[in-house]
Amino acid sequence: MQGGRPKAREVLFRVLFEVEVSGDDAVESLEYSLARYHLSEDARDHVVDMARAFARSQAEIDARISATLHGWSFSRLSVVVRAVLRVAVTELLFAPDIPVEIVLDQAIRIAQRYGEDGADAFVNGVLDRIASDVRENGTTGVGEK
Repeated sequence: MQGGRPKAREVLFRVLFEVEVSGDDAVESLEYSLARYHLSEDARDHVVDMARAFARSQAEIDARISATLHGWSFSRLSVVVRAVLRVAVTELLFAPDIPVEIVLDQAIRIAQRYGEDGADAFVNGVLDRIASDVRENGTTGVGEK
């Protein structure tokens, strides 16, 4: 059985986690990693699109996350939480066809599976604020207000 978009999000999470540790390029790492996963064509296309969007806009995505943190610095976040937030914010910004509820639900599930205690609640709080800004205020891409 081939994995769909939930699996694609997990693949991208793993790639961004690995990239943070290794310093490798996200798109190149994803291309290498795709051979290990059985994804549907839609899921494969989605994860490649999101990896490219992240690679193009990492600084802006990280800045958006940083601006939402209250009492925390971006560098203080665990690698797992940073990777989860990056995947979700990339989708919120560059996949407006995906409902906010799905993006948040999947991010919370990944944080529960891979993160430390409380990571899921933290991710939910940060993403809820970002989603409100991005989707409810009509911001559709990085750099737009």
